Amino acid sequence: MSDEEPTATDEKIPAKGIKNTAWQRHLDAIGDELLKLTTVCGVNLREPGVVERVIQNDATVCTKSNPIGFRKLRELVMATFNSLGKAMDRIGPQETQMIVDAIRERLDRKRELGGTSQKR
Repeated sequence: MSDEEPTATDEKIPAKGIKNTAWQRHLDAIGDELLKLTTVCGVNLREPGVVERVIQNDATVCTKSNPIGFRKLRELVMATFNSLGKAMDRIGPQETQMIVDAIRERLDRKRELGGTSQKR
């Protein structure tokens, strides 16, 4: 690991108060991949019931047809729950929530800047 401090131009700056940067990096990578897959499939995971429909293998939740992308999205959504459970067990629910909140904020900014926002 580098001794250099992240700068304001770095995309992934560790959120304040987060001690376990390894978990933040791991969950950040998941968040980035979820953003890509939701974009190619046209899915907004924040809409009510969407995560459940993805888990139930309901590809009609997609606004764009991409069977391979949807399969990968479904697998990653299920793996995300597993990773979040492990994070809560290992670093606690409070720090896990801080990491999730920081990632959500970063991905919202990235979605806005990249024009990958899904219509609600």
